Amino acid sequence: MRLEENQLFAGIAPEQAEQMLPCLEARRREYPAGRTMYSYSDGQASAAILLSGNASVVRYEASGSRTILESLGEGGIFGAGLDFHTESLGAVHVVCDGPCQVLFLNYEKMIRPCRCACPRHLDLVQNILSILSRKSRLLSERVEVLSQRSIRDKLMCYFAQLSAQAGSPAFTLPFSMMDLADFLSVNRSAMVRELKSMREDGLIAMTKREVTLL
Repeated sequence: MRLEENQLFAGIAPEQAEQMLPCLEARRREYPAGRTMYSYSDGQASAAILLSGNASVVRYEASGSRTILESLGEGGIFGAGLDFHTESLGAVHVVCDGPCQVLFLNYEKMIRPCRCACPRHLDLVQNILSILSRKSRLLSERVEVLSQRSIRDKLMCYFAQLSAQAGSPAFTLPFSMMDLADFLSVNRSAMVRELKSMREDGLIAMTKREVTLL
């Protein structure tokens, strides 16, 4: 993807965005599927843009189980200052679902105006505030889903959010069944049984990852 298409560089001309990269100590990296490309416990003062591919922000528990905190697609933004508090969530990592290309940026350089005090840097800071606002909203939506008492309620709440995002009762799940269970923090077998029951009760129609609220 082109930088100007990313929310972080919204309102900044392509040539100006490219000129800012040295100031932000930009580094491009490529990773294969399954590779951990970022760990919040490393103390890295960096933020990153997923230029291509898909990844998951995952927390590993002491028991060996995992919870998917966020699904990232092309243009996804993650890293220091933009996501999760590292002291309390030291076991949080960003893992590639497939081959990924990532642009790492120095977060300290992002939030402090450069010596040239270019107006584009101020635009960057405003964009960061917008990103933080959006991530706060997404976190609130996730808390709403996890606060539901039953597996059915969790599924219906999450499906309602995806439907609202799609602007249609039909939408595509961003997860496999295993990953969806990890995202909802429920047992996969119990979730699959509940999805079957929801289809039988006429609440949803579902073919693989394609879901329609009825």
